[in-house]
Amino acid sequence: MKYFAQCLLSTIVLTMLAQMAAAQTKAEFPLKDGDVWVMAGDSITAQHLHSNYFEAFCFARYPNLKFAFRNSGVGGHTIPSTLARFDYDIAAWKPTVISVELGMNDQGNTATDKFMANMGTMVERICGVKARPVILSASPMNNGSTMANLLSGNRRLDEYATALKGYAAKESIPYADQFHALVDLWGVNKPKETLAGTLGALKQVAQDDSIAGVEQLRAFLAAQEKAPTKAVSMQGDAVHPGPPGQLMMAAALLKGLGADGAVSSVTLDAAGKVTDSKGCKVDAATADGGKIAFDRLDERLPFPIPDDARTMLAFYPVILDLSQYTLKVTGLKEGSYTLTINGIVAATLTAKELDAGVNLTALGPVPQAKDVSPIIVQGRAILAAVAAKEGVVSQWRGLSPKASAAGAAAELKDQLAALTKTVEAADEKIREAAKPQKLHCELAPAPAPDAAPQGKQ
Repeated sequence: MKYFAQCLLSTIVLTMLAQMAAAQTKAEFPLKDGDVWVMAGDSITAQHLHSNYFEAFCFARYPNLKFAFRNSGVGGHTIPSTLARFDYDIAAWKPTVISVELGMNDQGNTATDKFMANMGTMVERICGVKARPVILSASPMNNGSTMANLLSGNRRLDEYATALKGYAAKESIPYADQFHALVDLWGVNKPKETLAGTLGALKQVAQDDSIAGVEQLRAFLAAQEKAPTKAVSMQGDAVHPGPPGQLMMAAALLKGLGADGAVSSVTLDAAGKVTDSKGCKVDAATADGGKIAFDRLDERLPFPIPDDARTMLAFYPVILDLSQYTLKVTGLKEGSYTLTINGIVAATLTAKELDAGVNLTALGPVPQAKDVSPIIVQGRAILAAVAAKEGVVSQWRGLSPKASAAGAAAELKDQLAALTKTVEAADEKIREAAKPQKLHCELAPAPAPDAAPQGKQ
């Protein structure tokens, strides 16, 4: 018995140590109440795409925190040139967090050891203004590279990302490695990007009934739609992806930094009884004549998805993993059901899909529908408010070097102070756009199949 007790105690201790180690290695998202987060970067950051998507996610996911983001990307910049503008373009915001996403321009002329020495200098400057550093690897070049066959600059970017991981771990700095998260996905997909562009052009041609053989063309396009792996385009160029590629970048960075993927979940049965709910308040649930209705007020919001990047949801599951916003209805009779939200058709779903649970983030605009669901409308509003704020931030950044220069006129400093207040007012508009709103949801047996367009993407 004594031996058994010792073994049991040893097992318990080892289990506790393993749990503690797992808790310590799990990334804690580095956003806190009251933070001002400056995103230092190059032209990829200056595109205001993945940085805006990252910011919109934070406003949607953490509505109880008060924080602000400031884009500080400049085309062509390296760590040394970013250090040269550090005082007036980064530190002048009085940040509490500074993320560094550089390397794309460094890789041409800077050896890895020198790059890491420069990054060490950058971290010292960040800590010198009492801000917390966050390091983000550069994105891969979309040139067909995979880890098995790294091409051109990706060889050096691979070295940077690997070295940064070790450095960040040693210094206990939050780090997200988007390079290794994306390089194989983009590399394998690259040959298909041309096909994706061709298919887009063919879809336009297929709308013309007067073209000979148009039915065969439509049949070909329909077959492509059913293919298990669809061709997608990152858009943009090899260094500067468009919205689809940059949504993937934002998701990779958010995941790498430990962002919370849970939004909320609701489970009802066919009788309209709420059997489970998390992260939301559900009331007024009823079932009558085969129709189920309920009101849902979420504590947080799903990932705002840009319309021109929605094709990435199926291609890169990490995006939906970061936006677990589910509805589940059990015990329904077989068939299809129309989901309406605030009276607007959001999707047509099968009983089987509803029984398994549907991620509402994945429901795109219903084809040919006049209106889109409030979920999409609010996501668009958050993204628009972020973009509007960044427009004012750009004005502030244009004035800051002059107002911060030695001997600058008092009126320039006054103008900068006034612009600062305008930026802060724009922050409040984002917060307002991201406030959860009560949704009235209804599920009813769908009309005839030919009259029930799908909203899923």
